[in-house]
Amino acid sequence: MAERKLKAWVAAGLIDAAAADRIRAWEAQHSRPVALWAVVGLAGLSIGLGIISLVAANWAAINGETRLALHAALLLGLGAALWALPAQGADATRRWAEVGIFVFAALGLGFIGHLGQVYQTSSPTWMAIGLWLGLFAPLLLGAGQGWLSATLLAGGCIALPWMRFGDPALGFSAGQAGPGVIRGAIECALPVLLTPLSAFMIGGSAHGGFWGRLGQIGFAYAIGAVSLFVITSGFGDWGHGSGAGDRQGNVDAALMAVAGVLGLAGLALWQADRTVQGKASAAVFAMLALAMLAADRLGGHGLAVGLLFMVLWAGLAGAALHAQTRWAFQMAVAVVALRLIILAFEEAGGLLASGVGLILGGLLVLGVAWGALRITRHFAPARGIA
Repeated sequence: MAERKLKAWVAAGLIDAAAADRIRAWEAQHSRPVALWAVVGLAGLSIGLGIISLVAANWAAINGETRLALHAALLLGLGAALWALPAQGADATRRWAEVGIFVFAALGLGFIGHLGQVYQTSSPTWMAIGLWLGLFAPLLLGAGQGWLSATLLAGGCIALPWMRFGDPALGFSAGQAGPGVIRGAIECALPVLLTPLSAFMIGGSAHGGFWGRLGQIGFAYAIGAVSLFVITSGFGDWGHGSGAGDRQGNVDAALMAVAGVLGLAGLALWQADRTVQGKASAAVFAMLALAMLAADRLGGHGLAVGLLFMVLWAGLAGAALHAQTRWAFQMAVAVVALRLIILAFEEAGGLLASGVGLILGGLLVLGVAWGALRITRHFAPARGIA
C-alpha cells in the first residue's frame, strides 16, 4: 500500500489515523520479499538455462534410447510425486499440484515428440497432439486447478483442429477449398464449445476455478477468431467470384457451419447458465454468428467491413455492460475507438501527406480518445464489479 495513498485518504477523511496505522502494520506483516524472490528467480533461470545449454551441446552424443529412458524416468518421478500429494491440501499444496500437473503434461507432450525424433516417424504433428490429448486430457480435466492446466488443455484443443485443417492430405491444399474445408472449418470452431461445457461442469465440480478458466479461454477464442475473420474479410472476398462454383459453395457452406456451431454454443450456454453473465455471453455467441455471415457477404468492401467490426464490438460492449463486467466494457470501447481511428486514416490516407492532414489526424485521435474516455467514465460499471 503506497504511503501517499494512505495520507491522501486520511486527509480526505475516508479513514482515520488509527486505521491507517493498522493498515501499515498489516501490510508490513504480510508483505512479500519481492526483490529476494526476483533474485531467486533469476538464479533459477540461470541454472535452468545452463542445464539446457549443457544438454543441447551434448544431445547428439547421447544415445536415443538413453534419452528416452531419462525422459520416461523424469515423467515417472514427477507422476509419483503428484500421486503423493494430498488430495485436499492447503492453498500452497494446490498451487504446487497445479504447477506439477502442468509440467507433467508438458513433459508428456515432449515425450511423444521425442519418440518421433528418435525413431524418425513421419506422422503429422496433429497426430501427436491428438495422442497427447487422449492420454493427458483426462488428467487435466480431473485434477486441473486453474490457469496453467486450463491454458494447456485449451491450447491443445485449439491447435489440433488447425493443424488438421492445414494438412494437405485432409482436403485443403494448394489454396483450393475442397469439400474437406467444411469438415475442417467445423473442427476449428468446436473449441468454442468449451464455454458451455464449463458452464455445465462448474456447478458440481470441486475444480470450479479450472472450469471457469477453460470457459473463458473458449469464449476469448470465439471472439478473437471471429474478429480476425471480420478484419481479413475487408481485404478479400474469401473465394467469391474468384474460382469455380464448387469452391464458392464449399466456402459458403463452411462459414454457415461455423455460424451454426457458434449459435449452438450460445444456445447451450443459455441453457446451462441462466445468470445475467450467462445470458449476456450467450447473446455474444449469437452476435458472433451473425457477424461471420455478414462479413462473408461484405467481403472486399473495406469501409463496410470496418463498420461491421465496430458494430460487433459495440454489441460486445453492450453485453459487458449488461453483465456488469467493467474491464470487458472498457476494452470493447477502446477497440471500437481504435478501429474508428484506423478506418478514418484508411479512408483519408492521402491527407496525411500534408501538414494540415496531420493536424486534422491528430485532432481526430484526440477527439476519439476523449469520447471513449467519456463513455467509459459515464457508462462503465462501478469498480469492484466483476
